[in-house]
Amino acid sequence: MQQLEMVLHAGTLIAVNALISLLSSFVFLLAYWIRPRFVPPYSLLAWCIAYLAFAAGFGVLMLPAFAISLPRLGLFGNLLIDLGAALNFAAVHLYLKRPRIELWILVPALLLAMIEVAYVLSHFENMRVMVALGCAVRGILTVGAALALWQCLDDSRRPVARLAGAIHAIWALVLLVRMLWWVFNPAADGDWDPTTSFGLTARLVLTCAITPCFLWMLTRQLDAELLRYASRDPLTGLVNRRVIWEQGLARTAQATRQRRAVAALMIDVDHFKKVNDGWGHAAGDAVLRAVAHALSETVSPGDVVGRVGGEEFLVLPAHPGTAAALAERLRAAVADLQIPVGDGEVLQCTISLGHAEAPNGNGTWQRLVNEADHALYAAKQGGRNRVVSVMMPALQAADADSAVALA
Repeated sequence: MQQLEMVLHAGTLIAVNALISLLSSFVFLLAYWIRPRFVPPYSLLAWCIAYLAFAAGFGVLMLPAFAISLPRLGLFGNLLIDLGAALNFAAVHLYLKRPRIELWILVPALLLAMIEVAYVLSHFENMRVMVALGCAVRGILTVGAALALWQCLDDSRRPVARLAGAIHAIWALVLLVRMLWWVFNPAADGDWDPTTSFGLTARLVLTCAITPCFLWMLTRQLDAELLRYASRDPLTGLVNRRVIWEQGLARTAQATRQRRAVAALMIDVDHFKKVNDGWGHAAGDAVLRAVAHALSETVSPGDVVGRVGGEEFLVLPAHPGTAAALAERLRAAVADLQIPVGDGEVLQCTISLGHAEAPNGNGTWQRLVNEADHALYAAKQGGRNRVVSVMMPALQAADADSAVALA
């Protein structure tokens, strides 16, 4: 520690840390100003203020270098840095939408900070006490942030979040080392902290790593949102026509190569125009969302459910042999729905389904969809709220490139 103190000037390290923290604060302020709709804005604002508090704390600690000496200056600067650590923890908590119960970590941190203030005000700025309590405060908050980052639930952000969590854990370890140095050096002078350069150097390196990690998380989240918008129907949350069409083409081609069966279920909401005309488009949207939810909750893993347009849905069963039974379960699930549409009114609706199956993978995706569409038309002509199945005859496989996509 003492050798490092001789090589690295603490004043220079404090100044560099202040500048890096100020730059990080500006970056998060810019992100807050842009305000991506999928990011909790208060998390960005908390990060901005956190790094501003770090910069202010380091700035206060630099004042003696400009011949500015005020009582308890070191205490005030360190409390600002403690505030930055608390705000960083709060920002992580808000950004990852962690349970509020985890905020209990702020309580012991606040108590330790109050003990530090009480001691310094009643005695003097003893480095042994200030480093021990200050590192304990920041260590608790840093470990809390590390645990929250490690438990990130979002697949797109989890790798980077865990990297940021590991960096926070390293910083907590640095704080522990500083505390242990004072424990094992009881004869050290309490008026001077030889661990300052070590702590400032580690903090500088880790800050330069943590801030890019947070920005990287935002970028990955943006990429995931753009991908979701490109592949999902915005009203129902199901995959859109383009995605399910690509899935259908791929499954049909694979079934043809492997001489396996492939099936499709075409679904239409019965009398949907009457819902829009009688209760308005908001009610129609509610019906579509409810039907989509019922379909997605009823299908099995591996089945693909998509909205192909208007009130029409398409299901690709993973197991074609049980597609007819699946169609009947879907019909019954929708028939049981009670859909609130406002003013205490509740709607019920039904669906008609066309089930087409190609044994041994004969035929093309376009032909399979056409047959399912014809079966759907027969179901509606036959009275609605029913399933009509058709088994495609053995046909000579056509060139898949000749299929006309709906997308």
